[in-house]
Amino acid sequence: MTQYRERYEQIYGQLTRAELQKGSRGLDELSLGPELFGHDPELWLGFYTLEGLRTALEEYGLVDDLRRLGFEELDIEIGTSDPDEQLFRLHSTTPPVEDPLVELLVRRDFLHPRAPLADRIDQAPLPVLTVTWLMLQNPCAPFNSRRPPLPGQEHPGLGVGLQVLEMLRNICLRLDLAALVTVPSYFHNAFFYSEEFFHFDPRRQGTFLAICRDLMPKLKNDVTAASWAIYWEMVRDRNADEDSPFRWFHELMVAPVADGLVDYFQASSYHRDVQQSLTSHRFDVDRQAVKDKMRRRGLRPFDPEKIQTWINT
Repeated sequence: MTQYRERYEQIYGQLTRAELQKGSRGLDELSLGPELFGHDPELWLGFYTLEGLRTALEEYGLVDDLRRLGFEELDIEIGTSDPDEQLFRLHSTTPPVEDPLVELLVRRDFLHPRAPLADRIDQAPLPVLTVTWLMLQNPCAPFNSRRPPLPGQEHPGLGVGLQVLEMLRNICLRLDLAALVTVPSYFHNAFFYSEEFFHFDPRRQGTFLAICRDLMPKLKNDVTAASWAIYWEMVRDRNADEDSPFRWFHELMVAPVADGLVDYFQASSYHRDVQQSLTSHRFDVDRQAVKDKMRRRGLRPFDPEKIQTWINT
């Protein structure tokens, strides 16, 4: 549970459907077209209006969080024409910033577990909210020694990831969805998500935990160094059949909301399989090689001139 859970659950209970659908068309305004019986292109995820989303961001305090970072006026953009994938963007208009602060692509989806894991869940398929893309960035802030670039970053993060996670979780509650799911693009994404997310496949969860167990202490618990080391394919699994670089796996992680999925991750069978996978891996990394490459790239020690030569290429 994140530090925001209790407060955000209170706000969730206080927000009404009328507030979240403020400005929506009444029944008398709808034509007898497909939107009356299915997808309404004016509602985000089939539920929220633009005004309703703005109200939610204010009530949850995200607007105030961004004002403290210097973004005084914000503009929300939503894309609802595609029923399969919904867009949310948050821009700063004061000061004017070209790049978005938040960019999110989500879809209402179903989790279709395969055997034998499917046999461990009473109800399948399960309705979920899939996050296909999430970017939280501060285009006005430079990278620095405390916040060097991570793989895939063009700007530092906003520092509001946990708040956004809790709001997405509340969307699942509002829409009666069983879980929030995503596929982390990089190790650091999975590491940051791991407070609330677990790999659906327990073998992958065991692999991830083995990476954390073996790699982080060797790199002085520096998630930046660990993520770059994996991205640069400088990590090896000494227990693997072939002595080839470990490549990051793009596997589903789940933040369970419904009791059935919570039970799945708490079950002894899941933990048994995680433990078996955990003990089957032994990851190693050439610390000096990682250190040398980070120095050449200007990551450690921090050198902004070196970083700028490659960060946007």
